[in-house]
Amino acid sequence: MMPYYDLEYHKQNNRSHILPNILNGAKQGVLSQFIADIVLSILLYNETIVIEDIEISEIPAYYAAVISGMTVAFLMIYMDSFAVALFSTLTYAFIFELLDSQIHQTEFYLRPAEIIFDTGVSLILIYCFDPVAHNQYQRYREKRHFIEPIHQRMDRNMAQNIFIIVLVNTYGFLKLQEEKQKGETSPTT
Repeated sequence: MMPYYDLEYHKQNNRSHILPNILNGAKQGVLSQFIADIVLSILLYNETIVIEDIEISEIPAYYAAVISGMTVAFLMIYMDSFAVALFSTLTYAFIFELLDSQIHQTEFYLRPAEIIFDTGVSLILIYCFDPVAHNQYQRYREKRHFIEPIHQRMDRNMAQNIFIIVLVNTYGFLKLQEEKQKGETSPTT
């Protein structure tokens, strides 16, 4: 016989995690963007990194990372890691482009095909390299069907978080390199 699913307990438990998760998500967003800056600086400028400072991202990237981190932290209460990856990628792209357009007085423009592709790559990387995401998916699936979760709650430790951040940012690095090469090989007018 399956254990009794206490819906009210789970609702209250989820509500109690909202504010702490949002604050933690903001901190994780800043931390992940800073780690991304370090990783990309080392990958892009490894021979000069000892001599020069780390290349810091623009202000919109940090705002987007904070808002995206807060969105992830909030949605993780109600969704699995794979669904959250979709929303976090979209949130990051939207906030970054919005603030970038406001700061640089340019037109606001989202690239939907690029966002969809980036989301797909992130989902594949998470699926292949994040065992916690698999467990969380199973746990949320049980909750959605009002089954008391059989899978115990798992949280990523700091090493796993850094690994996933470095993995996804390595994709970002490869994407930047490709854009840089396209810019160098395109004919100037």
